[in-house]
Amino acid sequence: MRSKVYILYTGGTFGMKSTEEGLIPSSWQEIIEYMPAIRNQTYFNYFSNIDFTFETLEPIVDSSDITPETWKRIANSIADHYDTHDGFIVLHGTDTLAYSASALSYIFENLQKPVVLTGAQLPIFHPRTDGIVNLSNAIYIAGYKSFNLARIPEVSICFNDDLLRGNRSVKTSTNDFEGFSSPNYDNLAHMEQNIAINENLLILNRETELKLLTAFSDSVVNVTVFPGYNPKPLLDLVNSDKLSGIVLKTFGAGNLPSNSQWNELIATCERHNTIILATTQCPNGKIELGQYAASNVLQSTAVVDGYDITSEAALTKLMWVIGNYPFQERRAILAKNLRGEISTHN
Repeated sequence: MRSKVYILYTGGTFGMKSTEEGLIPSSWQEIIEYMPAIRNQTYFNYFSNIDFTFETLEPIVDSSDITPETWKRIANSIADHYDTHDGFIVLHGTDTLAYSASALSYIFENLQKPVVLTGAQLPIFHPRTDGIVNLSNAIYIAGYKSFNLARIPEVSICFNDDLLRGNRSVKTSTNDFEGFSSPNYDNLAHMEQNIAINENLLILNRETELKLLTAFSDSVVNVTVFPGYNPKPLLDLVNSDKLSGIVLKTFGAGNLPSNSQWNELIATCERHNTIILATTQCPNGKIELGQYAASNVLQSTAVVDGYDITSEAALTKLMWVIGNYPFQERRAILAKNLRGEISTHN
């Protein structure tokens, strides 16, 4: 069975090449010169049943320059081709790949087709590049019909033979080929000699009409508590009505220092309708408010329990919820497991 796969190159290490004018993006024809399984389909029939559409996001964006506007452009590009393609691949720089995967997972409601983000630690033109394997694996997931594989209707990250839920992923290495991991959730698939998909983990949407919500608020901060941290500057921001939301990265299972300034901050957030999404600094596990007395201050109407959400998924979720929903709805939506980003039963 034939598959039609849309590939969007957004920038990043994967496809950059060096010229006299500096680093510039490569064309699809240049990229496939390094991928004989695509280039020579007469001899290699692995991808012969796939029709590719390749586009470059103009202008391309270095991953450290990614913004919510970029997420919107990526989402709209996919939506424009959604009805005519079976799967989608986004080639993206690795530094903010987990942020973009999380953001896109929230943008797409009722997603029925695979959206696979991937990139590379070394350019595809480098003799030791990991880009060839990463893109090849992503093609298998996006072009699932051609390989009799299960459909994975999620935003995922494909990297170094691992397929991870996008909003469960974190970048864990700047240079290892195994650059991403999923601390609190199993792989959606293991892509070694045989592709083993964990179908029991997949989210299958009942509604079929794709909807996009693309607004993100910038009136949020990501705060990591540390020994001796003084919340006074944060309190000043809340009092000035410059903050709509705070991702608070607490100690352990949700603990904070026992001083009155934290009580004052929480009370002020309640008065100013500023939401706190409480998370843990630990890469594994979850917060459990009330487990220790040091977390009792967070048992407030201003605070939402982040459970086992990653830092990237927490920040993008808070930005997205504030951007798209009125205050009266935000707390309930933040607490809900929307796209598999947290482990709850709701």
